[in-house]
Amino acid sequence: MQTGKRQTNIHAKRARKAGEALLYFAVPLILALAGAMPSVALPLLPVVLPLLYLLYRRFGPYLPLCCVVFYGILSLTFNYDILSVIFFVALFFAFCGLVISMQFSNSQYLLCATVAVCFAVVGAFAGVGIVRGAEGIPIGDIAAKYVLQEQSDPVISFFARDYYDAQKKPTPGKDKLKPGDLGYADEAQKSLSEWAKDEYDAYIWYYCIHYGAVLALVGFVVATGLNCKVKGYGNARFDSRLGDMKLPRAYLWTMALPATVTGVVLSFVGGYGALSATVMHTFTSIPAAFGCFTLLGYFAAMFGGKARVAAYIVLAVIGIAAVLFPFALFLLSVLGVCDCILNIRFWVEYIKSE
Repeated sequence: MQTGKRQTNIHAKRARKAGEALLYFAVPLILALAGAMPSVALPLLPVVLPLLYLLYRRFGPYLPLCCVVFYGILSLTFNYDILSVIFFVALFFAFCGLVISMQFSNSQYLLCATVAVCFAVVGAFAGVGIVRGAEGIPIGDIAAKYVLQEQSDPVISFFARDYYDAQKKPTPGKDKLKPGDLGYADEAQKSLSEWAKDEYDAYIWYYCIHYGAVLALVGFVVATGLNCKVKGYGNARFDSRLGDMKLPRAYLWTMALPATVTGVVLSFVGGYGALSATVMHTFTSIPAAFGCFTLLGYFAAMFGGKARVAAYIVLAVIGIAAVLFPFALFLLSVLGVCDCILNIRFWVEYIKSE
């Protein structure tokens, strides 16, 4: 009986080691794909950042930093692309911020998350600033030129056709073309480039903050879970559970309320729609959505066995939906504010104790 259990444990350890080896091998492959095709790098960065942190926990800081640096050098040497510059700088800052944030104590989880987010956001701005300085033209013009130059990119071409087909009214003085018509691809690409110019001229701050925060928070959530499971490797003091990280009520009057009032006032003034959206998104939507996500993590941890695995899978799906769909993020932020007011964890524990 004991021999059977011992063999089962041996097989389980071998399976874990094999799984970790595959994850280590996946890091250079993902970075190579991100360097070869920068248009798909954005959804890959939240995948590679936790893997880089796993390398840090196992082997220290030098190996993951070398991976990031070689990604930047190789992608910029063999396939210079403005997206590669932005993503390389953002990933470097995000990784450094994540490692630094894990050095705080468990009671400082809000400070940990803030440090990780701030580093990633600064990295996104730094990457955009480097591109802006190198190109010497406004960021909206850079985005428009990039869309026109990358017409052969299948991802950009897909979004160009989708955007052009979704337009109800054609450009004044022109007939709307259909797939297969002569000049359809060029017209679709031009339409997307015009949208990119207007969008990124106005909302570049919003996008840098949004994607930087998403990248940092994904890495932060996975890193905290990893720290709870993996002991004895690397330097990481922070190992608090996701469900224990709740927003204090002070968040309501120090951040949420002032940001909401400021955003509403700016929207009524007129001409400051982008600034209004950025302020509310930065200080209200993202923190409140994260607070709701930790509440869902608290409920997921209440299950056991396979049910807990299923609960965490559902939690991951909810997180992906919040990243992809603005309405899902808005809904999470509303629930996060409600939790901040009601302190749902307290009442759950109170009911359980009765």
